[in-house]
Amino acid sequence: MKKFGKIAALVAALGLALSFMGCSNNSDSGSGNAAGAGTGNGNGQTTEPASCDYKKVDTVTINGTAYDIVVFGLWPQTIKAKSVTVDTNVTEIHGAFTYCKGSDGQWYVEQAEKSYESGYKYSDGITTVGQGGATTKWFKVEPIKWRVLTTNYGGNKLLLAESILTDGIQYYLNKSSRTIGGNTVYANNYKYSTIRAWLNGKYESDDTQAATHAGKGFLQSAFTSAQQEQIKTTTVDNSAESTTDASNNIPQATSYKCGNTSDKIFLLSEKEVTTSAYGFAAYDSYGAGNARIRVTTDFAKATGAYQNSTAGMGGWWWLRSPRTDATLACDVSLTGDPNWGHSVDRIYGSVVPALCLPN
Repeated sequence: MKKFGKIAALVAALGLALSFMGCSNNSDSGSGNAAGAGTGNGNGQTTEPASCDYKKVDTVTINGTAYDIVVFGLWPQTIKAKSVTVDTNVTEIHGAFTYCKGSDGQWYVEQAEKSYESGYKYSDGITTVGQGGATTKWFKVEPIKWRVLTTNYGGNKLLLAESILTDGIQYYLNKSSRTIGGNTVYANNYKYSTIRAWLNGKYESDDTQAATHAGKGFLQSAFTSAQQEQIKTTTVDNSAESTTDASNNIPQATSYKCGNTSDKIFLLSEKEVTTSAYGFAAYDSYGAGNARIRVTTDFAKATGAYQNSTAGMGGWWWLRSPRTDATLACDVSLTGDPNWGHSVDRIYGSVVPALCLPN
């Protein structure tokens, strides 16, 4: 009996390892296709079968160093083809999203368009963002592509999303300072920020914010429960040293630093986004070919993301580091320049998440 018990344990472990290596959908995860069908529960809803586990799909070489491109998790990205119809009676709930099944067998998410740029078109080259008489569009749920920046981030892999996945996330709700636990908390405090709450689906102790994103953040919307367990809880460095570039050219935002946080999902810091070992150029480098440039998905455009129309350029995206002003937080510009800042209450703010997985 002991022998059979050991064999059963080995088979179970092997099954877990294999499930961690592929997307459980009806298409090739490397092609960027969405998750497939699940098992119905009798009321039009299904359980939690739509997923995309960790899988390497490509590599990118930067300055002679190869960085893995992987897929992990799901997110609405590409606008629905006009030939596809969506059945709103066949659904799955994933965090803040309700997936609906398309006639092509793929899952879709409906999103109200909030674009503030006129003349934008989606990737189909036909549909104009926010115009044509419609206020909502459907977007195909697809595997999220990530770049593995390093395998030595506290002993884990550090992954950064390859695209701007969404917009409309404020760093904080307003420019006002608060008092929490008897201490002054500035508007650009990452620990008590709105964007950190959205990323992880939870708030720190802060009675000035309603728990809008509780259980419905990026973490819960992009990953199954099992995948959330695989993501490592990371000690995120929010020290003054993290607020300058890797070569200490930018003044540290010492007065506005905050305590380290423990997060599954986080934003990169000014220091990290200028670290050469992660494939990034110096703080004063920008332009076509810059590894910091991130382009917007169709879904991100619908939520308000800006995309530079010049070939090789992208959109701007938040960093977690504060600037040397209580109302400003750092960001990466359209051209990949990290030495920028925006007002924390800016309604249109793009997000490029980061996370850690075990090696």
